[in-house]
Amino acid sequence: MELNQECTLLQNELKKFAQQVILDKVDELDKTCSFARDNIKKLSEMGLLGAVIPEDMGGAALDTIGLVITLEEISKVCASTALITATHNALFAYPILKFGSDEIKKKYLPQAATGEIIGGYADVTTNEIEIKKEGEDYILNGRNLLVLNSSANGPLIILLSFSGEKQNLTALLVEKNTTGIKRVQKNNTIGMKASGIAEIAFENCTLSPTNIIGTVNEGATILQEILGLAQLCLAAIALGISQGATDAALKYAKERIQFNTPIIEFGMVREKIADMSTKIEAGRLLLYDAAMKRDAKKDFRTAAAMAKYFSGTAAVEITTSAIQIYGGYGYMKDYPVERYFRDAQVINVLCSTPVQIKEIIAKYTIS
Repeated sequence: MELNQECTLLQNELKKFAQQVILDKVDELDKTCSFARDNIKKLSEMGLLGAVIPEDMGGAALDTIGLVITLEEISKVCASTALITATHNALFAYPILKFGSDEIKKKYLPQAATGEIIGGYADVTTNEIEIKKEGEDYILNGRNLLVLNSSANGPLIILLSFSGEKQNLTALLVEKNTTGIKRVQKNNTIGMKASGIAEIAFENCTLSPTNIIGTVNEGATILQEILGLAQLCLAAIALGISQGATDAALKYAKERIQFNTPIIEFGMVREKIADMSTKIEAGRLLLYDAAMKRDAKKDFRTAAAMAKYFSGTAAVEITTSAIQIYGGYGYMKDYPVERYFRDAQVINVLCSTPVQIKEIIAKYTIS
């Protein structure tokens, strides 16, 4: 599948950026669990934080294939930086653009496009929140353990049920300085340690009806819409992780000498490289096909689910093989493959697990 000239230029620019700007910092960010703020600032200067935002609001207005290529190239070096970018675009800016009121769009999208704010998203599956209505307002109490971009201390989108029924979700925008929010800045994830995933607690947090994205009980529709784009973004990140791990393993195999021979000459190592490369190419074709379907205004939901399922599970398999090629060194933090392995695990719990996404694929295929 051949990319057009514009996408090729974008790909080359991002490859250079990742190698020259991100690479030197990635291990330290992972070790200290520090939010990759400097990387994001530089990406904002390149216009990529506004990837899905229209040009008249300060965004880059990238098409879907441009967005997934961006995330893939960044993830080859730092998946955490890519996840911040994906969350900000697909799970924060896009739902505002698609469903938000004119007032909310004008207030948040120009700031999101320039990186003045970094938007977050609370995973709907980890809500432990009670919500009740007092007059016209809504009062939140409880916590969510998996809030993407929480460490950016920006506004976030959360989907809650006013009735307690899962199908009756409502999307709410929680502003960063809202009274009653406590951001628990601890990183308990095994991977994506520089992506700012953290817990947020709510104690008598008051939201007004103007904080609603779309309409009351429209959240399920909003969730389905944004998850389609999010699945493509996560598939792109998984693909980048896989390629990064394979490149590292191949380089090591060419340099590592055993019995006076580079281990790349050993049959078992060559077999692993062949399997890894084949899975990457298959995942890339699935991803690009789904992205192009979306750009062509075609139904891309099944293709997106397949891309996320295949690339997510393949990333775990490929990074495991990379560690095995390194042998004992693969388990050492001196080498990048153990980080790629940990980051790959996170992909398969965000937005949907492999079991859940197979059910989605079956549902779309049968209907």
